[in-house]
Amino acid sequence: MNEIIDNYNVNAEIEIDNSELEDIMLIEPGMMTIADEEEFFRLLKEAKLFIPIHWEKEEVFNIEDQSVVDVIKPVPPLGFNFISLTINDNERALVAFTRKEIMKEIKLKKDHIIMNMRDLAKILYGFGDTFSSIIINPQTEHSIIVNASTLIDLFKEKAKNPFIASLEQTLATLKSNSVELDKHYMFFIRSEYEFMENEAVDGIFTAKMPLRACTDPNFQSNLPILHKIMMMEGQKILYTGKSEEVTDFNVLIAPGCEFQKFYDEDGDTSVWRCIKQPFYDNLEEEDDEE
Repeated sequence: MNEIIDNYNVNAEIEIDNSELEDIMLIEPGMMTIADEEEFFRLLKEAKLFIPIHWEKEEVFNIEDQSVVDVIKPVPPLGFNFISLTINDNERALVAFTRKEIMKEIKLKKDHIIMNMRDLAKILYGFGDTFSSIIINPQTEHSIIVNASTLIDLFKEKAKNPFIASLEQTLATLKSNSVELDKHYMFFIRSEYEFMENEAVDGIFTAKMPLRACTDPNFQSNLPILHKIMMMEGQKILYTGKSEEVTDFNVLIAPGCEFQKFYDEDGDTSVWRCIKQPFYDNLEEEDDEE
């Protein structure tokens, strides 16, 4: 949490506009539609709020009369405490405001930091069950309470589809480990049907996914269709096995590569040559920008 707090200056003078969030908060409790709630959480996720802090001790106030019900020493990792209110039978709600002026209006004379909600969610997660919720604009007509777990969930990364995760790993490997060919090579892809011809547009087949190929034309010889892939000197491929050894596909060709049919050898064998490799062109552009 220290790394997060180090990014913030106490009482920083920064222009913050939470007017859209405040407009949604004006809707009476129980009158919010599902669309209103979705918009509220979208705006909250993007918001930066004024978080009052206390350097020496934390005074926990009763939400009804603001009497002090507890005093807590500063949290060592942070060097200060957040201000909280007691709600729902002594649960603690961390206090936050959409505008600094509201703190003045309710006569809360405290230092503050301006924090984005992702960092606040990380801090709440680190505190465990210390805070049950955050209360935004307390002691005003349109305050609102958000469960800490709800705020944390806004920033939880959804588990990646295993296929997507595997594809991303493959693309990363293609990016870092592909080799440039030192001469012309022929690679081979066997299949049940003529997929390159069938999927070609204006005579050009574009690989939508990484293409698995082999250095041995007889690999998977039980499959009837043979595509011979001509790759020119200077073009790139990824060896997934030793080039002189035949494994379960030992060559990977990057997605986006374009192939033009050169000629048909016979009814089951066609020769295609690689004419473009935009996957690597894009990488070179990224390197130039860096």
